[in-house]
Amino acid sequence: MKKTTSKLIILLLLVLNFSCSKKRELESIFISKQNEYWSYDNDCQSHGVYFRFNKKGDYDKYLSKPINQGKGFDLFNNDGDLKSGPRSWSIKNDSTFVWNGEDYKIESCNTKKIILSYYHYKEKNKKCKITFNKVLDK
Repeated sequence: MKKTTSKLIILLLLVLNFSCSKKRELESIFISKQNEYWSYDNDCQSHGVYFRFNKKGDYDKYLSKPINQGKGFDLFNNDGDLKSGPRSWSIKNDSTFVWNGEDYKIESCNTKKIILSYYHYKEKNKKCKITFNKVLDK
């Protein structure tokens, strides 16, 4: 009986370890480095903004600078009277991106492109796709 219990404990630890490492791997893909941004395109809503997901589980929103101001990005967390509340993100169950409390299914994810999906909040059965493409600010 001791051998069986020991084997079950080892198996459980291996499963937990694999699950945690998969989550860390996904998180590391989302986390932006110094000069990296994710361009945002939502086929059901908007596009043209950029995001940086930070290690501590928050994120920042950016707009690209106007052409006459050069290259780069300007922080855009707050829009005039509209103040941004807590901005959070995390990975759940190795397949779900949680963004501001909303769940998005991770369809594909690599260091250059992330595709998420969700169902439209007004139109039943309408599946929407969010695409993040890595952009470098040199």
